[in-house]
Amino acid sequence: MRSTPGPLTRATMVFVLSATSQPTSTFGTQTYQIRVATTDTPCVVKIGQATVVADTTSGHVMGTNVVDYFCVTPGQQAALIALGAPGTVKAASITEMS
Repeated sequence: MRSTPGPLTRATMVFVLSATSQPTSTFGTQTYQIRVATTDTPCVVKIGQATVVADTTSGHVMGTNVVDYFCVTPGQQAALIALGAPGTVKAASITEMS
């Protein structure tokens, strides 16, 4: 039994955002929630079945320095794309939780 409540972290993926959609790996069999954290550039997050592609016209828009949680289904993927100027250093991370 754990002494402190909270999610069990499975894996964290860090992305350098660009104007090209970047998919995550397929979520594991026990992943039902992901945590997405942005830094200095807004981005779009899109969740779907394998080969999901993020674009700037659909998905969930996240601002700078934002943390949000999304419900997912095992076997899905997420994809991210930057909404800022290309060529600057931008990062976002996705943490799988079970």
